Amino acid sequence: MDQSLVAFSVLCLLLTIAPGADTALVLKSSMTGKQKHFVATILGICVGLLFHATMSSLGLSAILKKSAELYAVVKYLGAAYLIYLGLQSLFEAWFRKDKEDETSGVMKNSEGSFAQEFRKGLLTNTLNPKVAVFYLTFLPQFVNVKKNVLIQSLGLSMIHILMNLVWLYLVGSFVMFFKAQFAKKSVKRKIETLTGFALLGFGIKLGTD
Repeated sequence: MDQSLVAFSVLCLLLTIAPGADTALVLKSSMTGKQKHFVATILGICVGLLFHATMSSLGLSAILKKSAELYAVVKYLGAAYLIYLGLQSLFEAWFRKDKEDETSGVMKNSEGSFAQEFRKGLLTNTLNPKVAVFYLTFLPQFVNVKKNVLIQSLGLSMIHILMNLVWLYLVGSFVMFFKAQFAKKSVKRKIETLTGFALLGFGIKLGTD
């Protein structure tokens, strides 16, 4: 196997498992919804990554990187959306009155629709210009200019996207496996609070970087 491909895969794996906004979103959707809801979030995330990967491979991301005004607009939109999701999570944790199962003490879910969860994952990534810059600056280091650059770029992008798909699915499945414990009123609200602050932090960081 090509050494550059191994190096790329290792770096992608490390970046994928590092906690971020995507992980926080999947934790929230898997905790408050059903399996289809966290799967929808993951699909939205992966489609967003594919969007940026395609833009980068076609050279369109270079426009975003060179235009300070356009980059700022996309960055602030993405930051605002993450902050909105963070505040929404905090509101749900602190002020929402969920009905509790009388026998188990488990909070009943207040999940959104498949489309809503998909949209959250999609917008979180498409409105993050750092994803575009990542593909634009990271991928070329592992591309052989003597071969088809477009095919190589898309191929490397798919490795990164598939790693995200598998890792985030494992995260969501882990939460679903222990759903009874996570759904307890006190535990659920603590996790929603932590998730809310995490999304707020990621939003503020994106907006101020």
